[in-house]
Amino acid sequence: MAEKESGLLEEECPLATKDEIVNSGNKQKAILTAQYGPSEGEQKCGNCEYGEKLKGCGLGKDEVFCEIFEFKCKSSGVCDAWDNEED
Repeated sequence: MAEKESGLLEEECPLATKDEIVNSGNKQKAILTAQYGPSEGEQKCGNCEYGEKLKGCGLGKDEVFCEIFEFKCKSSGVCDAWDNEED
């Protein structure tokens, strides 16, 4: 992906970071198929292998982009697809 000094170029950002309808649909899929929701343990989207901090793509400071379900998720959330980023 092309990057500018402050992060990705806007046109390189995933569609779900620019379209709230797409983001909401993808989030709903994560809720229904992988039980996405609040984390009560140390496993969180913020430390998941698939949670990306995409600079310049409109993510809030407490959000990461889930590469599996393609939606903006809370860093403090978790789902059944969670995987250790060190593996």
